[in-house]
Amino acid sequence: MLFLLPFLVMAIAVVSSYLPGEHLQAVRVQGVIDLSFINRLDKFWGAVIGGAIVLGIAYLIFFISEKFKLLSQTTTLPSLIYVLLTSGMMVYMGFDYLLIAVLVMALALARLQEAIKDTKTNNSLYDFGCLVTLAVAVYPKFVFLLLWALCVLFFCGRSTLKDIVALWLGILTPVLFITFYYFWTDRLDQLIPIFTRNLMLGEYIHRLPAMEVVRLTILSAILLVALYQLSLRYSLLIVSQRRGILALVSMLIFLSLTFVVIPVDYYDFMYMFALPLAFLYAYYFISNRLILVGNVFFILLLAACLLTCWV
Repeated sequence: MLFLLPFLVMAIAVVSSYLPGEHLQAVRVQGVIDLSFINRLDKFWGAVIGGAIVLGIAYLIFFISEKFKLLSQTTTLPSLIYVLLTSGMMVYMGFDYLLIAVLVMALALARLQEAIKDTKTNNSLYDFGCLVTLAVAVYPKFVFLLLWALCVLFFCGRSTLKDIVALWLGILTPVLFITFYYFWTDRLDQLIPIFTRNLMLGEYIHRLPAMEVVRLTILSAILLVALYQLSLRYSLLIVSQRRGILALVSMLIFLSLTFVVIPVDYYDFMYMFALPLAFLYAYYFISNRLILVGNVFFILLLAACLLTCWV
């Protein structure tokens, strides 16, 4: 039944997108890769494609968790948590550049976990760097993830010269192709202005509704409890689990740093924040031995997800 719950939640979210109500005013960011067909989609197809991509990301999270044994058991709980955290926003925001970038980053996360598991080859590191750069090209506000990609090597035991060179080659390959495309179309002088303009869209200080402050407080409290639980059981994890989960924690830190340096829209970034959060929350609920406390926090998580509908 747990395997089918993400489908059910997303179906409810897609149907809810047709209900009357005030929509969130998200900042529409466009990258240096032209995906203008997105703006020509009507509401129905935008909701269907958006829901399908969110489900795809959710089950990719299940694939990553299962293949690389980040959790102690086979479960779709992280997939369900991801859908719960993001479906409310998908109702209001629909399908745009952001969802494509998050899907690419989920694939990059899978390649990173492969690099942690298999230390004999550098193909996965090249793919990881290439996919992170593509995500930034599609959605420039993820630019700090490039810095994370460089730093995360030192957290996951892949910091030899060959590893660093493979990552840099992966990062530079999309840059060369994009630059050549703009040169070929006689728009090379527009490349940096387009990237910079979309990078700086929005405001540095985002005034959130009171209900959203409550939601953030709940999510932050659960995250602190999950990180505390992780610190208690860290020594019991095998080496690949430690490195894999530490990569997720470091990703969360760099995403948080983005809020300080780059003007962003909180609602947009929750799609990406939910990636590491889904794993960390699921790890807590699975490893927690205090059933009553775990049930209370899971109810709080459900309440926080439902609050998105009243923002």
